[in-house]
Amino acid sequence: MTNRENHLPADGMWRWRGQSVFSNAVTVGDQVFISGQQTLDKDGVVLNPGDIAAQTRNVFENMKSCLALLNMELEDLVRLNTYYVFDGEDQEATAFWEDMTRVRLEYFPDPGPAATAVRAKGMPYEGQLIQIEGVALRGEARRNRQRIMPEGSWDWSIAVPLSQGWKIGNRIFVGGQISADKAGSPVHVGNLDAQTRNIYDYIGRILSDAGASFEDLLRIKICFKYDSRDSKTGQAFVERIMEITEDYVKGVAPVITAFAVDLLYPGLDLEIDAMAIVDPDTKMLRPSELGGRYQPSVFSDGVMADGEIYVSGQTALGSDNTVLFPDDFSEQAKTVFHRLAKVLAEADAALDDVIKLNLFFVADDGEVESRFHQACQIWAKICPNSQPAFTPVRVHELPQPGLLLQADCVAIK
Repeated sequence: MTNRENHLPADGMWRWRGQSVFSNAVTVGDQVFISGQQTLDKDGVVLNPGDIAAQTRNVFENMKSCLALLNMELEDLVRLNTYYVFDGEDQEATAFWEDMTRVRLEYFPDPGPAATAVRAKGMPYEGQLIQIEGVALRGEARRNRQRIMPEGSWDWSIAVPLSQGWKIGNRIFVGGQISADKAGSPVHVGNLDAQTRNIYDYIGRILSDAGASFEDLLRIKICFKYDSRDSKTGQAFVERIMEITEDYVKGVAPVITAFAVDLLYPGLDLEIDAMAIVDPDTKMLRPSELGGRYQPSVFSDGVMADGEIYVSGQTALGSDNTVLFPDDFSEQAKTVFHRLAKVLAEADAALDDVIKLNLFFVADDGEVESRFHQACQIWAKICPNSQPAFTPVRVHELPQPGLLLQADCVAIK
């Protein structure tokens, strides 16, 4: 693999409990992929359980330390994904997010990275309320980046160092887009179709201002409101979102990962972020006999562009779209990791080439930690040497009932 370097936790830095095969960060060329930073100590003990302000500060300090080892700073981040936990509703949820965000303001200048923030069901360990991952750029790429802020963009309810997107060379990072106005108020409440199209209109403006289009979309991540169906038709929200998304796909079919969360503002049904690469030689990866999938057939299982390989969220759906190994988390995990390998093989790559692994899993309250460690142990057995950056998130649900986990990844040969 070209110019790859794994950065394992240094002495005194936070660690997972038990043996871990994951890096805190992986650098490849000018890119740095940073694992979901946890509010843990060097023994995997949760710090400041239940205190969102203290945990947010812990996480940002961990990210600062991780970047400092590479002679980098938070200002070098171009993407930031935040997963946080809060069980309250409506205005309480907004106030919780604002408390968390005020801590963020202590760390980030304006302009900040392209960012996504969604409410997850939970974290791997009890008492954890937040984790944050990122992508940073260094060297010439860092110096030549272009902030994308289309005229008429939506904004948050409080002042945030927001960037709707960043363009670095031929890469465009699109922050999480919601259906809101300049005051952070939801738009098209109760109308899923209108919210979804509004979001894709925002994404289209960002791409256009960066000199790109929907034809250049490489990856889409869809976070949809959990336990939601159309009140008239009974259709699941995720199914309708996928149908609308098909209207915007042109040229190369992007990869998609989708999972259910709660959203920041009452009335929001979804949040979508994306990435594009302007590369005429982009290749779609569609291995035969991969099995079933929730994504419509128009989308790719993987995409290779500019030497990078992005793999869609893989699940344990059979070819008839029924769930394989219902209620068996271990067998579903093995199936999912095997499918990642099969997609990568279409690009003459392997799991050892994975530099970033994302895991979205479902678990009841009493089995969260055990399922998390099961997945880690299975990965370590299948692929003990890759040591990718890693983000594990407990989600409310996956696109089809009975699915227990989904994984996607980024690989570079």
